Amino acid sequence: MENYDLVVMKFGGSCLQDIDSFSQTTKIIKDYLKKSKIIVVTSAFKGITDKLIDFYNRSCGDGNSCAEIIEDIKDIHKKFINENIDKEKPEFNKAMNFFDVNIKDLIQLGRVVRLLRPSLDIQDLIISYGEKLSTYIISQYFNSIGIPSEFISSDEIILTDDNFSNALPLLDETEKLVQNRITPIINSDKYDLVCVTGFYGSTKDKKITTLGRGGTDLTAAIMAYSLSSIFNCKVIYWKDVKGFLNADPRITEHASLLNQISYLEAKELAFFGSKVLHPLCLDVNEKGNIPSEIRSFNNPNSNEYTKITKEIIKSKRVIKAIASIQRLSMVTIESGTMISLPGTVAKLFNLLAENNINIKFISQSSSENNVTIGIDFEDSMKVSYILRNSDWFGKQWFSIKIDNDISLIAVIGAAMLHTRGIAGKIFTVLGEQDINIRAISQGSSELNITIIIERDDCKKAVNVLYNAFIG
Repeated sequence: MENYDLVVMKFGGSCLQDIDSFSQTTKIIKDYLKKSKIIVVTSAFKGITDKLIDFYNRSCGDGNSCAEIIEDIKDIHKKFINENIDKEKPEFNKAMNFFDVNIKDLIQLGRVVRLLRPSLDIQDLIISYGEKLSTYIISQYFNSIGIPSEFISSDEIILTDDNFSNALPLLDETEKLVQNRITPIINSDKYDLVCVTGFYGSTKDKKITTLGRGGTDLTAAIMAYSLSSIFNCKVIYWKDVKGFLNADPRITEHASLLNQISYLEAKELAFFGSKVLHPLCLDVNEKGNIPSEIRSFNNPNSNEYTKITKEIIKSKRVIKAIASIQRLSMVTIESGTMISLPGTVAKLFNLLAENNINIKFISQSSSENNVTIGIDFEDSMKVSYILRNSDWFGKQWFSIKIDNDISLIAVIGAAMLHTRGIAGKIFTVLGEQDINIRAISQGSSELNITIIIERDDCKKAVNVLYNAFIG
């Protein structure tokens, strides 16, 4: 097994929820410290982020129940400190004092919100306290048991744009900040561990930003990316699951673990329904050519895990996985005048982007008289209103149809690029089972073939395709 100078580990809230789970986290870190230095990236304690969002929302109103929420946050953190840090150690008082100071700041921010208009930048600042508190407390715990640890708040080293609540990292600037701040700590004999807060960074003018869904995973990827030119490193994401599966186990009972896949394939799986890792996190790891592992937190020494690398592993199976999104809406815009109206598709994309609508699928007829897109089911009514009331689509000769009873299936495999006739076989297999394909899309990379079908046929279609190509 290859040894690494540095291992970046991400632990989520479920790894930090009670004495047993935290004991497991400690055991994992001690085992890996025998061979390498470690950067630990942590989420907030379980349930805290939701409480902070609730605290912000209630602070925007009359402040009702804010005191109760703060008490809940106090109880969870103080319980962790009391149960895990020896009261006779100096780290106990450090953790308690840090917590008390930050809770006072949080209460004050709630008062500020009530005086000012609600804003995403203050919301991000409030939510960031979850990771800030948990990571500092964890760092002091490791110091208290003889594992020298340094705490770093990620707003000091991760620079982002100003898209609050869903910020993107500025990788070049961040790389320099991370290297300058963290490299001396890792090279020092003084510390074995660096504890970095997940989920947030800051803008160039020092405003806290959160990184959106999967933000702590992304933080771990950014750490490895920024240090990969100096250290031989990898990233381990400790999860409640073993790794990526080749189908949704709720749909296909024979779904099995993918032991090794490429970043290209993993990003497709992540985009089309798998919640194991966010595509952006995978993209950053791919840019840095950094090996990643998804491992089971409850069975850390198991050989059953997913390793993700740039390398595309050839196998007898052309198709690696069948991904699906069961609840989707299909929007079809049709008009004979589209041919003579240049820029229609660009106007559509701009309109949806301005309203934060994510497009999951697109298909356009060669005659250019219609375009079909797939969107999140929850956005259906919003998109209908936007299109029908827009100056362009609502007042030109367009027919707008929205179907809310559809599903998306993505057939994924890098080897499809070099294998003829896969699309034909997919259509044949589905056709033989009387499953009607409503729309189809295939990118030039031929990494996946995406089809739209009736929602009632989703489970049947996934199982038919799985049995035909994988099972």
